[in-house]
Amino acid sequence: MKARAGTALVLLFGLQLWVLSGPLQAQQEQGDVELQFAGSVLSTVGQDGGSFTSGILKTKMGYFVTDHVELGVFPSVLFDRVTVEQGNERETFSATRFGMGLFGTYSFLMEDATTVPYVGMQFYRIDLTDEDEVGWIGANGGFKFYISRTTAFDVGGNLLMGLGDRGGALVLFQAGLSFLL
Repeated sequence: MKARAGTALVLLFGLQLWVLSGPLQAQQEQGDVELQFAGSVLSTVGQDGGSFTSGILKTKMGYFVTDHVELGVFPSVLFDRVTVEQGNERETFSATRFGMGLFGTYSFLMEDATTVPYVGMQFYRIDLTDEDEVGWIGANGGFKFYISRTTAFDVGGNLLMGLGDRGGALVLFQAGLSFLL
């Protein structure tokens, strides 16, 4: 229930930004550098045997190769808390992990745009110290809602597939602020 309320607030905030930014124009151009600060929350609830909650903070740095194509990197910090239940016993573990990723996006930039949708690909290593983690690869997409000519509220998501023996899939939703430099 908390996740739905949080998602609703993010969407409502994004809608307000979109309405308020009517007279603005997105100004991304070839050669621009983008700096973005974003966060994600991932939580499992109602699982037999325990629960998992994590928060991911990313600082994305991108370069616009063309007006529409951006390539970049992002370091990340993941804070997690795992609770394991066995019988009547409950144990909680916390950890901090440092990761790194690469991304490429295509922006559907239109003339006089205030909202810019984008799609792309991403490779992500969540924990650089975990020798068994090969990484995650997949698609990303989202929308940038410009609140000034160089500042945007970014809402997006990722569907990533695990590489190596671990396999599996990871779905991440994030929100953040982007600045064109």
